[in-house]
Amino acid sequence: MKLNKETVEILRNFASINTNLVIHPGKKISTMSATKDILAEYEGVDNFQKQVSIFNLSELLGAYSSFGDPELVLEDKNLIIKQGKQQVKYIYADESVLITPKKEIKMPSTDIEVELSGELITRLQKMASILSVEDLAIVGDGKTISVKVFDAKNPTANEFVVDVEVKTKDVFQVNFKVEKLRLYPSDYKVEISSKKISKWTATAVKLTVFIAVETTSVFA
Repeated sequence: MKLNKETVEILRNFASINTNLVIHPGKKISTMSATKDILAEYEGVDNFQKQVSIFNLSELLGAYSSFGDPELVLEDKNLIIKQGKQQVKYIYADESVLITPKKEIKMPSTDIEVELSGELITRLQKMASILSVEDLAIVGDGKTISVKVFDAKNPTANEFVVDVEVKTKDVFQVNFKVEKLRLYPSDYKVEISSKKISKWTATAVKLTVFIAVETTSVFA
């Protein structure tokens, strides 16, 4: 099989969440962070005929990208990346030692909903780096919703705020760690539950990311 370009890009994104990965037969791929506070689920066009268990996904992708137009052959105990007279034999890991999702997440009832563009998410992440702050918040002041990056531990620190022009009657502040927003480039529909979990649904691809909400969050 030859991997679709989108699949490769998703796998690179998944490697930023966790280098462990188990792909079960079919078109769905999911991953979970080592701290179990991020879970991503993707459904693509590539149909994997065998289970693939990888300990270091970044390493595998590095080997794959070293070829110009490789073919991927899935065997029972390993996979082969090959092109012409060259090939890499890559041995599967023992699934029992890998950190992977064991079941799907069922999203509780949604209390807050907002759409964030990929451009805005990138802007927020860059500004957080510029200002040396680690926190991002989705804030409702009873009139509109805004998004900001700030330092939750230092109320006098610099912050960057963007009004997303969504009206709300509720007062809340939903906090995230910026480093947990390891998102594939896309616009996202964001659903947040007061149960301290959020669901980020990409519009560009069939990708859903569940991210834990910080305990410092305040709901109306």
